[in-house]
Amino acid sequence: MASVLLVDDDAETLAAWEANCIADGFQVKAASDGKSALAMFIESPVDIVVADWRMPVMSGSELCHRLRTLPGLADVTFILVSGEPSPPAFISYDGFLRKPVDGQILLTTMRRLLTEHTTHREQRRGGTT
Repeated sequence: MASVLLVDDDAETLAAWEANCIADGFQVKAASDGKSALAMFIESPVDIVVADWRMPVMSGSELCHRLRTLPGLADVTFILVSGEPSPPAFISYDGFLRKPVDGQILLTTMRRLLTEHTTHREQRRGGTT
């Protein structure tokens, strides 16, 4: 079962994402800011992170940057979500979705990126797909 860390400072958005992911079979962890999410991830890494770009305490873009610098944990799949019209060019994320995010689009994007990530990791290790 794949695990996801959902991060958003809007409680309603976070609850909707969480309900969708649980219904789709994901193990879910949730945080209301990037700083809490980073601590949760370090304690217990997940397969994919979905985070809002603009949050107090620590933004989703800062969370993504910090996760990408963690030795041995930097290859986590990361989706950045925002109401902004275009994603930041300075962050190395795997997917970008505009708010409001439809639950099915979120799940489809998560599954696609997880599959791609697994395929790329196997190819780097010399496995076959």
